[in-house]
Amino acid sequence: MKRFSKITTTQLARICGVSQGTVDRALHDRGDINPQTKEKILAVAREYDYTPSLKNQTGQNSMLIGVVLFDLYNEFFSSLAMNLVNTAKKSGYSILFQFSNKNIKNEKSCLEYFDYIGVDGIILFSVGSDSEEYKNYLKSIKKPLVLIGNSMFDLPFIGIDNTKAMYDLTTTIIQRSNKDTMLYYSPVIGEKLNTANAQNLRLNGFISACTYHGKQYKITTSLNEINPSYPIICSTDYYALKVLTHLNYPSDITIAGFDNTSLLRIINTPIVTVETNTNIVALHCINYILGKKYISKIDHQIVDNSK
Repeated sequence: MKRFSKITTTQLARICGVSQGTVDRALHDRGDINPQTKEKILAVAREYDYTPSLKNQTGQNSMLIGVVLFDLYNEFFSSLAMNLVNTAKKSGYSILFQFSNKNIKNEKSCLEYFDYIGVDGIILFSVGSDSEEYKNYLKSIKKPLVLIGNSMFDLPFIGIDNTKAMYDLTTTIIQRSNKDTMLYYSPVIGEKLNTANAQNLRLNGFISACTYHGKQYKITTSLNEINPSYPIICSTDYYALKVLTHLNYPSDITIAGFDNTSLLRIINTPIVTVETNTNIVALHCINYILGKKYISKIDHQIVDNSK
């Protein structure tokens, strides 16, 4: 018995307990789907009288751009999201957001959804992968796709040079300190990250700067190993704030972060950090999607909040 006069693929996916990509494969008789799952989806589609309505059948632009982010908890993401919306609007486009929650399977489902509804382009802040299979999947998407945050393979990427930015940040800290040893704090590097992940690139920049300037260094993923007598360089501002909280905000500490979040301007302990202009990133992402002239490498800025 039909329960709704109209149902969407999102509702079908929820009812069947599968992703929208799986629903799409079942409805369009594509491979890589369990036959029993496919039959279940088709049966539910028949029961609810599903009729396709999302895909643009006219060949015209949808005037939609899909954006995949981790979430909106990070201030960098929220700032970038607003700039993308405002920049796209100037060209008559709207932004649709999907969130991966730092899960590669969720990320692929987001991409499949955008591909299915027919957005005109996709901006992807990827979890990251070294998988040849995932590389081939991304290249199979027949619409403009540009990466931000984490670069992968030889796909188009717009953003700062994370290695150079961390090199410059570490050099700044070395030049203001008379210590022989630098401490690097980044819990995330204890996880499995793809080769080109921004966190790996930042670690490389830190090591390169210490080596060039003849400094010893220690790398830790644990707050319990933090020694405030060393200059402390963190791979994000969030980690720098965790360190300060753990140490009860000492006044005689040299510490650096990365991202230049607004919280740094309301604490007494000065933090040196790296800023990425999200307005510039958004502008060139939209330009890329629309086939306009764009810049791939965005300049970073060292911000000294002690001045």
